[in-house]
Amino acid sequence: MKLINNTKDLLTSLKLDAKSSLPISNFQIDSRKVQKNSVFFGLNGSNEDGSVYADDAITKGASLVIVKKSKMASSISNSSKIIQVQSPEDILIQAAAIAMKRYKGNIIGVTGSNGKTTTKNILNTCIKNSYATYQNYNNEIGLPLCALELNSQKSTAIFEMGAAKNGDIDLLSKIIKPNIGIITHIGHSHLDGLSSIRGVLKVKSELIKNIKQNGSAIVPDGQYLNYWQKMRKDITFYSFGEKSSASYFPTKIKMSKNGLSFFIESTHLKKRIPVKTRLIGMHNVLNILASFAAIHTSKLNIEEFLNGMNGLQNAPQRLDLKTWVKQSQVIDDTYNANPDSMKAAIDVLCQFKGRKIAILGDMAELGRFRKKLHIGVGDYAKIHGVDCLLGYGDLIRHAVFAYGDNAFFFNKKTELMDFLKKNLVGKEKILIKGSRSMRMEEILELWK
Repeated sequence: MKLINNTKDLLTSLKLDAKSSLPISNFQIDSRKVQKNSVFFGLNGSNEDGSVYADDAITKGASLVIVKKSKMASSISNSSKIIQVQSPEDILIQAAAIAMKRYKGNIIGVTGSNGKTTTKNILNTCIKNSYATYQNYNNEIGLPLCALELNSQKSTAIFEMGAAKNGDIDLLSKIIKPNIGIITHIGHSHLDGLSSIRGVLKVKSELIKNIKQNGSAIVPDGQYLNYWQKMRKDITFYSFGEKSSASYFPTKIKMSKNGLSFFIESTHLKKRIPVKTRLIGMHNVLNILASFAAIHTSKLNIEEFLNGMNGLQNAPQRLDLKTWVKQSQVIDDTYNANPDSMKAAIDVLCQFKGRKIAILGDMAELGRFRKKLHIGVGDYAKIHGVDCLLGYGDLIRHAVFAYGDNAFFFNKKTELMDFLKKNLVGKEKILIKGSRSMRMEEILELWK
């Protein structure tokens, strides 16, 4: 059962006039997805008034339509189902916060520069009767929608939280009020809005402020641990990392094209925990450690965790290893990119034997550091054993020039594909990666 399941309850809780009580089946911001008994939020876009879809939503059977107060909204319909407010966006957030206050289960909030989606997926797979934010619904619109769809019978709710500017994580974590907060990583991401690595640290640390009293924080071991511990004295901190100084750390790591195996060790464990998974890459060892720490400190079933890890698959476009043309193996990591995830993906590529090719696109939202950070990726690829670098995009040319000989730049994806067709010998290991805006997955689609 949803935490808010009728219109009277919703509107009364929001201190709005409730003219009737109708059932609620779901919550929507896209009028095309409205069904019988939906609640539709007519959000305003940059060039569009969401109220223009009010009548369409009513026709489709919506129980309630919430739109911005305006002359247009007033002229559309006289339906009692239409509620006009100053900000439908604020009402969406308020409704989600009300729903989460009613939720009695375990709440885990996950943020970080890299690894948050994978960590969320691990937790959702390894915790029985859990619920998690879906797709990339991790912002001020997506997270509230997911919160409103939460079933009260779920034992654990896992919320991924993204940030592009100061205050984003504060807003989202205030909605969910987690008893466990996870920071996966502090790195170079969204620098257009956050200015520097210190800005990234500050916004991700907003999660720490909103963990429930006597809750737990799961954070990377290392230079920022003391900073976080000073923020809160009333919660317990657990760290994860490669070294034994961490609360949870790995030993006997083995990596192959088929996945990872290692042991989790901790002073909080009576015995070490063997892990085997199809996930690849050292960064995923850390994501697994963070997930396990949350599960263990929640006193959840460790056997369920191990069973879940055995069946876990890489998410699409996230280090997804597949056979490609001429029996080459391609690592499809095209979902998104920043400097740290680029280097992690290059590390994965370089663990394979044979000729290694990196096909890289621009990394977006790096602000004034964009040239320097692209140069750094080119240097990193050269030093760590990439045999050939192919670049597509305005910024990645800096990485191409930094790499030097056997690096090539292309203005068009079709030109890049023509080069591959002429130069692939067979059985190469190929990484394809770039920011979402570069649509690097199209390279895979061009050669069929």
